[in-house]
Amino acid sequence: MKKALPETMFNEHDQPRLTTLRNWVLDHKVTEIEMSERQFWNFAQLQPVAEKPWTTFMGRQLRVPNMPEEAQRQLGVFDIKNGPGAI
Repeated sequence: MKKALPETMFNEHDQPRLTTLRNWVLDHKVTEIEMSERQFWNFAQLQPVAEKPWTTFMGRQLRVPNMPEEAQRQLGVFDIKNGPGAI
Protein backbone atom coordinates (compact mmCIF):
# COMPACT_ATOMS: atom_id res chain seq x y z
CA MET A 1 0.00 0.00 0.00
CA LYS A 2 1.46 3.36 -1.05
CA LYS A 3 1.20 5.89 1.79
CA ALA A 4 2.23 9.49 2.27
CA LEU A 5 4.44 10.16 5.27
CA PRO A 6 2.53 12.12 7.94
CA GLU A 7 3.28 15.85 7.66
CA THR A 8 4.62 15.95 11.21
CA MET A 9 7.20 13.22 10.59
CA PHE A 10 10.69 14.49 9.70
CA ASN A 11 9.65 18.15 9.92
CA GLU A 12 11.18 18.94 13.31
CA HIS A 13 14.93 18.81 13.91
CA ASP A 14 14.70 16.96 17.23
CA GLN A 15 12.02 14.45 16.16
CA PRO A 16 13.48 12.51 13.22
CA ARG A 17 14.48 8.98 14.05
CA LEU A 18 14.85 6.04 11.72
CA THR A 19 13.11 3.88 14.32
CA THR A 20 10.05 6.15 14.10
CA LEU A 21 9.93 5.63 10.35
CA ARG A 22 10.56 1.90 10.69
CA ASN A 23 7.66 1.53 13.14
CA TRP A 24 5.36 3.62 10.93
CA VAL A 25 6.18 1.45 7.88
CA LEU A 26 5.52 -1.78 9.77
CA ASP A 27 2.42 -0.57 11.63
CA HIS A 28 0.74 0.73 8.45
CA LYS A 29 1.90 -2.09 6.10
CA VAL A 30 3.45 0.49 3.76
CA THR A 31 4.89 -0.69 0.43
CA GLU A 32 5.87 2.74 -0.99
CA ILE A 33 6.72 5.86 0.99
CA GLU A 34 5.72 9.27 -0.32
CA MET A 35 7.24 12.32 1.36
CA SER A 36 7.76 16.02 0.78
CA GLU A 37 11.12 17.36 -0.33
CA ARG A 38 11.74 18.84 3.13
CA GLN A 39 11.01 15.47 4.76
CA PHE A 40 13.34 13.75 2.27
CA TRP A 41 16.28 16.02 3.11
CA ASN A 42 15.68 15.69 6.86
CA PHE A 43 15.59 11.92 6.33
CA ALA A 44 18.81 12.13 4.26
CA GLN A 45 20.58 13.89 7.16
CA LEU A 46 20.15 10.73 9.26
CA GLN A 47 22.09 8.65 6.73
CA PRO A 48 25.87 8.10 6.61
CA VAL A 49 27.60 11.18 5.17
CA ALA A 50 29.65 9.30 2.55
CA GLU A 51 26.58 7.74 0.96
CA LYS A 52 24.26 9.09 -1.70
CA PRO A 53 20.77 9.57 -0.16
CA TRP A 54 18.84 6.30 -0.01
CA THR A 55 16.20 5.68 -2.66
CA THR A 56 14.55 2.97 -0.57
CA PHE A 57 13.91 2.33 3.10
CA MET A 58 13.43 -1.25 4.30
CA GLY A 59 12.98 -2.22 0.63
CA ARG A 60 10.16 0.29 0.17
CA GLN A 61 10.57 2.77 -2.70
CA LEU A 62 10.72 6.45 -1.72
CA ARG A 63 8.66 8.96 -3.71
CA VAL A 64 9.15 12.73 -3.54
CA PRO A 65 6.59 14.19 -6.00
CA ASN A 66 7.14 17.87 -5.14
CA MET A 67 10.91 17.71 -5.76
CA PRO A 68 12.06 19.05 -9.15
CA GLU A 69 12.08 16.26 -11.72
CA GLU A 70 15.79 16.63 -12.57
CA ALA A 71 16.75 16.33 -8.88
CA GLN A 72 14.57 13.22 -8.57
CA ARG A 73 16.35 11.67 -11.56
CA GLN A 74 19.81 12.50 -10.12
CA LEU A 75 18.90 10.91 -6.79
CA GLY A 76 17.11 7.91 -8.28
CA VAL A 77 13.70 8.60 -6.73
CA PHE A 78 11.95 9.54 -9.99
CA ASP A 79 8.69 7.63 -10.40
CA ILE A 80 8.40 7.02 -14.13
CA LYS A 81 5.16 5.03 -13.82
CA ASN A 82 3.32 8.04 -12.37
CA GLY A 83 4.43 10.41 -15.15
CA PRO A 84 2.30 11.81 -17.98
CA GLY A 85 0.64 9.13 -20.08
CA ALA A 86 0.99 6.44 -17.41
CA ILE A 87 -1.82 3.95 -17.17
